[in-house]
Amino acid sequence: MAKQKPKKRSVPQQSNEQTIEEKNPGFFQKLFFWVIIPLLFVSAVLLIVAEVSGINVFEKAKNMTISSSQDKEENLTKRNSQNEKQIADLKAQLQEKEAEIAKMQGEIEDANSTTSKMSIEKHRLEVQLKKAENNKSETTKEFGDIVTTYEKMAPKSAAPVITNMKDKDALKILTNLKPDTLAAILEKMPADKAAHYTSLLSKN
Repeated sequence: MAKQKPKKRSVPQQSNEQTIEEKNPGFFQKLFFWVIIPLLFVSAVLLIVAEVSGINVFEKAKNMTISSSQDKEENLTKRNSQNEKQIADLKAQLQEKEAEIAKMQGEIEDANSTTSKMSIEKHRLEVQLKKAENNKSETTKEFGDIVTTYEKMAPKSAAPVITNMKDKDALKILTNLKPDTLAAILEKMPADKAAHYTSLLSKN
């Protein structure tokens, strides 16, 4: 019986695209080889140069960090100080305005009080004036009644009454008598009294 030849295993052929992808390096590989490695190399060289020059890079970085922090603190302190000064100035201005307002309110209250007092005084004077006018009217009326009484009296009776008065009161009555009544009363007076009152009437 003839032996069968073993079959050859078929090897799957890779596509051209897969072959190209395996041959070409990926993006991250390129980034690593062309960017990261050179940066690390340059950093290492700089560190070596700094060490040779006696410069402590880490101490410098620490000092720079501390200096930056101190600058920030100083700026913050300065800003806070400026804010506090501004607040103090505003408070002082506010207190000054409040004092001015209080002063103005006091002046207004004083003015209102003065106005009120003046109004009360005005009312009091008006009352007094009205009262005086009423008294004057009453006095005038009373005096008119007195004059009328003397005009109705007989000249012989009126003459002695008037001569016994003070000159001021007698003159006041005589000046308000009718001319006929005045002449009749003067005729009934003693000659010296009649002459005296005639002289006073001529001067009045």
